[in-house]
Amino acid sequence: MLLDRRKVKLWQKIVFGFMAFLMAAFLVVGYSGVIRGCDFGGAGASATQEVDADVKAQEAAVAATPDDAAAWAKLGELYTERGNMREQGSEAQVSDWDEAVAAYRRADRILAKEKGKEARRTRLEVLKSLVDVQLFLQDYQGATETYGVITELRPKDAQAYFEMASVAISAGDSNTALLAFSRFLELDPESPDAPAVREWIEQNTPGSTPKPSGSPAE
Repeated sequence: MLLDRRKVKLWQKIVFGFMAFLMAAFLVVGYSGVIRGCDFGGAGASATQEVDADVKAQEAAVAATPDDAAAWAKLGELYTERGNMREQGSEAQVSDWDEAVAAYRRADRILAKEKGKEARRTRLEVLKSLVDVQLFLQDYQGATETYGVITELRPKDAQAYFEMASVAISAGDSNTALLAFSRFLELDPESPDAPAVREWIEQNTPGSTPKPSGSPAE
């Protein structure tokens, strides 16, 4: 029981720190949508109608140019914005965020076929937007898979591996977390997070023997 509590505390130290960062990102991403959706003397309804019109126009744009990655990415952005304006946890919000995921994935598939630094940079931006929405939806397995693509594109990005591992823990995927945390330590062994990561790896490596804490088990 004591070991389990220690694992939970360490998991909290690692993952909650990352989730605090994610929440800050959510506030930045969602701020414009939330403000547009607030009802200040009828302005809320007008803002909702405005973003609805934007979504319809962008849906028409991707229908006309289905191979335009930028158009799909813009549609994903608009769906995300409208989702941010919806009632928290509502079916409408989830539906919009699901549509955003689909749009970002379509953009990614197109960009994956393109060559050059600019296409790669744009693809990374799309993937980061995709993973944000997946985390809003608490689709931790999907987000872990997206981070897998991000780390393939940026194999020396220590922070990307740290985030991938943290999300993998939330997905219950300890094997992926172990691999990602190990790579994180290779890239940034002096990180302030390194001691906690090493302890997590020690506690979660199959066949490892945990160090005694010196405290009696309850």
